[in-house]
Amino acid sequence: MANFKLTTTGITELKNRFKQAPNVVETQIKKIIDQSVIEMQNRAKRHVPVKTSKLQSSITHRAFNFKTGALLMAGNKTSVRYAGYVEFGTGSKFQIPVYPNINMSELEAYAFTFKKSNPKKQVNLPHRPYMFLAYYEVYSNMIKRIKDIKI
Repeated sequence: MANFKLTTTGITELKNRFKQAPNVVETQIKKIIDQSVIEMQNRAKRHVPVKTSKLQSSITHRAFNFKTGALLMAGNKTSVRYAGYVEFGTGSKFQIPVYPNINMSELEAYAFTFKKSNPKKQVNLPHRPYMFLAYYEVYSNMIKRIKDIKI
């Protein structure tokens, strides 16, 4: 009859690693999302049509936190109210681009807040996507990087 002796090493280190895992993962997620939102902001600034640079310079972001998320925004209510009209167009040229990684019913609901129904005031400017296009370009890579986090 054979005798076997089994010894284990590194259990304490492994336990410590698992204890630290939530903090490590949270830190990495925050870093990835912050980097991604900055990249989205930069891409949106490159994509936006520039006439006076007012809209371009209004594109900003807010860093990620786990309670409120991150925010990428263009324009504001007082000085650059036309950001959405540039994104989706106006009048007969109003269009909602299709992005596979964006919830289209939510995008449509948002886009239709910019659609005007008064035909006398329609300017018929073409849509020139920049914000949602930037989101679309960066989002998939951001998710991949989050899934690849190691503890």
